[in-house]
Amino acid sequence: MKKQTVLYILLIVLFLSNVFFIFHHVGRFGHKDHKSRFSMIEELNFNQEQQETYKALRSKHFDKMKSYSKRISELKKEIYSNVGEQDISEALLDSVVDLIALEEKNKDLEMYKHFRDVREICNDKQKEQLSKIINDAIERRGKRGKSKKRD
Repeated sequence: MKKQTVLYILLIVLFLSNVFFIFHHVGRFGHKDHKSRFSMIEELNFNQEQQETYKALRSKHFDKMKSYSKRISELKKEIYSNVGEQDISEALLDSVVDLIALEEKNKDLEMYKHFRDVREICNDKQKEQLSKIINDAIERRGKRGKSKKRD
């Protein structure tokens, strides 16, 4: 009887610790005010006028990026929907892959233009900080792209 009580107490403690972990570390599900860890406005300490300009730039930027990502997704669906067919020509595959590469290129150019536009609304101190943010992002992306040796 005493062993069962200890087990029940341990189960309750484990359950509560899991609930705590999920709530505090994973985030609140469906919570609309959930902010991302990074805010360009906070990092660069934008004043009110800069914030308004940045929000307009960001909105246009996200719309464009969403459009490119949607197109890339459609093209990839086109390729992989034919994966089981034997009669797909290499020319068709090459042309679709070239279109994907073009959309990826456009996304990179859009990202560059966006940061160039953000830089224009920054003062000198903010420009230095923006350069650091961009360089850090490039380094993180490069590290993420490197794969570990596989067996």
